[in-house]
Amino acid sequence: LENEIGYDSDDNSKYGVDGELYFLRNTCHKLESGKYEYEVCVFGKATQRDIGQSSGGTHLGSWETVDVDEHGRRTFKWGKGTKCWNGPVRSAEVAVTCGAETRVLTADEPETCRYVFTMESPIG
Repeated sequence: LENEIGYDSDDNSKYGVDGELYFLRNTCHKLESGKYEYEVCVFGKATQRDIGQSSGGTHLGSWETVDVDEHGRRTFKWGKGTKCWNGPVRSAEVAVTCGAETRVLTADEPETCRYVFTMESPIG
């Protein structure tokens, strides 16, 4: 399992301090909000599609990192998405809260082309 989890040069697992994010590898989570469906793939990419569209869509970003604050709260981050016609490149972040199952709860665009989601998960 240690070989599968993998460690960087500082002996940090890419799946969290104790490998707690390992079970989220290769998982994607969807949410319909307004006229869009959002999909965030942990360690993958984040996408926005029109509801009913099964492929393609707008690339919100590729996985960059997970930040953990002083209270142990996690924020997943995606960056370097498709450039907005009138602004920056798209990015997404997910604030993770505690819950029985892993699912996206909310989606918002508080600034042009910056997407913010909340997700609950047992790792929250």
